[in-house]
Amino acid sequence: VGSLLRRLECGAAADRPQASGTPRAAIRRLMGARVLYLSYEENEPEYTTKLDLAAAPIAVHAALARFALEYASATNGSLQAASLQLHKEDGSVLGSDALLPCGLPSGTDLFVSCAARPQEKMPSSMSVFAKEGSAIAASQAKAGEHSYYYSVGKNRGRPADAPAAPPLPPPVQVATVATKLAETTIATYSVLDDGPKVKVHIPLAGATALAAGAISCTFRDRSFDLRVTTEKQLLRLHVPILLEEVTQETCFVKVRSGKLVLTLVKRDPAKSWYELRKTKGVGDTEFMKIVPDSGEAILFSL
Repeated sequence: VGSLLRRLECGAAADRPQASGTPRAAIRRLMGARVLYLSYEENEPEYTTKLDLAAAPIAVHAALARFALEYASATNGSLQAASLQLHKEDGSVLGSDALLPCGLPSGTDLFVSCAARPQEKMPSSMSVFAKEGSAIAASQAKAGEHSYYYSVGKNRGRPADAPAAPPLPPPVQVATVATKLAETTIATYSVLDDGPKVKVHIPLAGATALAAGAISCTFRDRSFDLRVTTEKQLLRLHVPILLEEVTQETCFVKVRSGKLVLTLVKRDPAKSWYELRKTKGVGDTEFMKIVPDSGEAILFSL
């Protein structure tokens, strides 16, 4: 009955009676000779078409190619004609070059299916390393080196007579990553206004024992950034806004026993320095106009 309904949907109603409950053999006798029905039922959408052989026989591969075109047009689905095969109700497959109707009675149902792809032979490199018969071994046999369990039992699967793997070369150091030192702000210092210069005295034990290049200072129009690198830490004194402008090209740092002396050369020697940093006072409208760390940078190192 289901086969009859599919044929009616494909336009076969005009070729056969539609009375409910009519036996299939009686319907076929009314259809005339040399008509076969090809049905695809493996996946959705299912489809059935009538193959009229009244004009001339047709090879199986040509019939399948025609079926694939009609299937695509009617269902918007897609079938690859080269991968299709045609078989009877008993499951026997008709050869690709066989001529339909192949001696089959008119009205016979034939079924279209996708040919099973031959199982690819596992390359010799795709060895199974897990216990035989286990799910892991099945995965390794199917997917080879792409298996999730590829390495399971791999060492146990190594032939006893296989040559030993060459030893790995010793590791070679290609780069040294410098350890970042902890940074500490210099909080203790004194300021001396010495006429055209301002001297900043910074207590530092072992100052004369510092390595070459350990002291660096960046001077700008109205700021300086002093950095002292020791074995254990990075000492820093950064003043982004000095009380007044300086001549950064002539500023410098000297090492004295137990201390550093940072010398700032005033841009205007007539101005007195009563503190090192510029702070905002009451009613001071000019402070917000000063840009911290502005001006050309001059690097001094010692």
